[in-house]
Amino acid sequence: MFSFQLISTLASAALLVSATSTHRGGNCDTSKSVLDLPTTQTTLIVPSTAPLFVTLGVGVQNYSCSSTTSAYTSIGAVASLFDISCLAETPEFATIQATASIIWKNAPPSVKAHIIGRHILTPSLLGDHYFVTSDTGLAAKWDFTSFGRFAGNTSAFVIAAKVGDLPAPTGPAANVDWLALNNVQGALASKVFRIDTVGGQPPTSCVPGSDPISVKYTAKYLFY
Repeated sequence: MFSFQLISTLASAALLVSATSTHRGGNCDTSKSVLDLPTTQTTLIVPSTAPLFVTLGVGVQNYSCSSTTSAYTSIGAVASLFDISCLAETPEFATIQATASIIWKNAPPSVKAHIIGRHILTPSLLGDHYFVTSDTGLAAKWDFTSFGRFAGNTSAFVIAAKVGDLPAPTGPAANVDWLALNNVQGALASKVFRIDTVGGQPPTSCVPGSDPISVKYTAKYLFY
């Protein structure tokens, strides 16, 4: 249960009460949703079509300490994905990842990511993001097979490989990179973009042999 201190933090974080109470439930038109990228970058190529899904990811980036470099190495991520397509034309949409980050970072360890979305932000839970083992190592997977209108649809997932990597335009030392990924398996989407990241970067060094760490982050994931 949230403490009074956390509730106070949430109240000061410009919560999305009015937007989410009006648009609760998802399944909204995405035709006007735009992949908002810095005009000077050429690494991530904007698709010519509208996204299939516009989501907010709330979760953790996981790292292990390299014994040879004394630096953290990514070992994947775990996140809950919430449908924010109905918020795309609201003023709150631009900063939803920052609002969610404040809430998520101040949540006690007992509060899981799917609780953050369901009880504070209120968009529908669409699926999970995690990593699986592939022939080439770890592979990113977005899985919608267990929730909402896709529950029981075994093809509602995508495993994708990175094809573009852009350091976060603001605060790259703290915020994980923006990414473009192409489908290698699954029928959910042909392309996935991670943008508007907040948090997720590990400390710059570590002690070899130390335990793996998880760093909280939020981001928008758009599926095409």
